[in-house]
Amino acid sequence: MRLAFLTLALLLSGQLSYGQQNYFTIEGKLAKETAYKYIYLNYQSTEGFKQDSSLIKNGAFYFKGIPVYGTHAYIQLKENGAADPDNGNQFDFSIEPVNFKIFVDENLNESRIEGSPIDKDFQKLKRILEPAYLAWEKWYERYDQFKASASQDSIELNKYSIEYQKLEQDETDLAVDYIINHPGSLPSLNTLERFSRRLKLRQIEKLFDSLDDRIKQTFDGKEFRKQIDRMNAVQIGKIAPDFSAKDTSGNFVSLGSLKGKYLLLDFWASWCGPCREENPYVVKAYQKFKAKNFEILGISLDDETTKERWLKAIKEDQLVWQQVSDLKGWQSEVAELYHVRGIP
Repeated sequence: MRLAFLTLALLLSGQLSYGQQNYFTIEGKLAKETAYKYIYLNYQSTEGFKQDSSLIKNGAFYFKGIPVYGTHAYIQLKENGAADPDNGNQFDFSIEPVNFKIFVDENLNESRIEGSPIDKDFQKLKRILEPAYLAWEKWYERYDQFKASASQDSIELNKYSIEYQKLEQDETDLAVDYIINHPGSLPSLNTLERFSRRLKLRQIEKLFDSLDDRIKQTFDGKEFRKQIDRMNAVQIGKIAPDFSAKDTSGNFVSLGSLKGKYLLLDFWASWCGPCREENPYVVKAYQKFKAKNFEILGISLDDETTKERWLKAIKEDQLVWQQVSDLKGWQSEVAELYHVRGIP
């Protein structure tokens, strides 16, 4: 949450058409000399995802292409296929059919861009949210000092918790005001998506419906509409969407096979520290209520690279109920179906 301008910039991945031009050009300039020979541009073209490269000559580079509306792009300095972790890794921006100028800072994520209509809206939003970001910085500075202190008073900790909630609400109010007052701004859509976890579904739908049609018809707009539909599908009182996924033995387990039970769907992952810390309490609850028709179905967001860690964690944490995973990580179809955006 600390000065999350870059995170927000990455979210501004929507796209509108300005004028008749359907292609983009990028004229770039590096602030300092670099040992890298090439700079890479990653974006969604009309032919699919594309990584383009440009030879850096006298500190300058150039790109041209036809983007897919509703995508974001990023540039990287890489060597032997690996991005340099010490130069900010990458610079994210919204790709548009316009002529860009990018001034690449020594730290990539501090680069700046000119010629982007969307970026102008983003800068306006950034100024509106800046007081909230500054307030967060001050809060974190004091909270870090508090955590480092020898004694952590529970009353003082509660004060930090109350202040945290107020800061979160103040920031959310600023974001909602921007959305209401800028229905034709693409950052309004992306801001709505970013803050949706803090809003009730009815408010999310109302804000989305208030956006201009041209915003709702962008790639991001259509995708967010799908998210809203998924949120609606898992509201209290709705029938749980059915699914099937493989268990630890490779056999499919369906939600329907557990019909008639009091069922807890437990989304977790072997790499999720807080999830692992909560598992003893889940085990305790299972032991207490299993005789009363209570069941748990564990759904892991591990992927193929962490499969063995997942299996090991099940044994270590003594999770005796059924465990399933499609081993697709955050691309898990079950997590997508249930609109899971964070764990635990």
